[in-house]
Amino acid sequence: MQYFGVIETKYEEIFVTSSFLYFNKEDETISAKELKDMIKTTKDRKKNIVGTIFLYNPVVTPMGYDSNKFLLDQEFDDFGDYIELKQENYITTFKQAMKNSYEGKLVEIKNLFNLNEEHIDSAQLLTKFNSDLETYNSSQNTEFEREIMYFDAQTFIPSGKFVFFAWGEKINSKEFPYIDSYARTIYERVVQMGKKVAFVYKKEKTKEWCEQYLQFAAIGQNAKYKASISSAVKASFEHNPPIIVSYE
Repeated sequence: MQYFGVIETKYEEIFVTSSFLYFNKEDETISAKELKDMIKTTKDRKKNIVGTIFLYNPVVTPMGYDSNKFLLDQEFDDFGDYIELKQENYITTFKQAMKNSYEGKLVEIKNLFNLNEEHIDSAQLLTKFNSDLETYNSSQNTEFEREIMYFDAQTFIPSGKFVFFAWGEKINSKEFPYIDSYARTIYERVVQMGKKVAFVYKKEKTKEWCEQYLQFAAIGQNAKYKASISSAVKASFEHNPPIIVSYE
């Protein structure tokens, strides 16, 4: 498998605005240019993209750079175009889960928030995101750049036949209503468009409760259940398209 993404920067922050997993054929390696050819037109995208994974936010590093150091301190300058990314953390789980099912195909990765940073679910940051999303469709300025931090949920068209939701269990409609509305619009559009919906959820919460409150387990977000969630993700992708699976 190869992992490609577009990295952009604004005000000393790093964002990943587009990314794809490519599942190589035997003895095959593709270039970033070949990836771009696979997604050049609507027809190309329909042919080559089998589904979408929806995460909370990216935590990625370009190939050849140190994951433990801030990217802007490493003389990185390949902004705005597809480059190959390291396969680390949650990406390795998806690689293991999907490696036998999607040879020669792409899976798109989307994020609720494109900020490339760990632990962005602090109350301080969520308050900023919530405020930005309140004014997203107005002419008012947002703290984070609209075009690279968020996307227009109301016009979102998911790629492929399935959408696997893995944005975690941090959505809170009472505390951050505009984040909830943003995520809910995405989820409801996916359902309305007839895409196959899949996710992993904690068994005691029930599938229906998790759908109502948009609580879809994320790999690594809960250290206590990391192994159980990873196993459930793999079980989900034993089916093609993936299915909804619980963990305990």
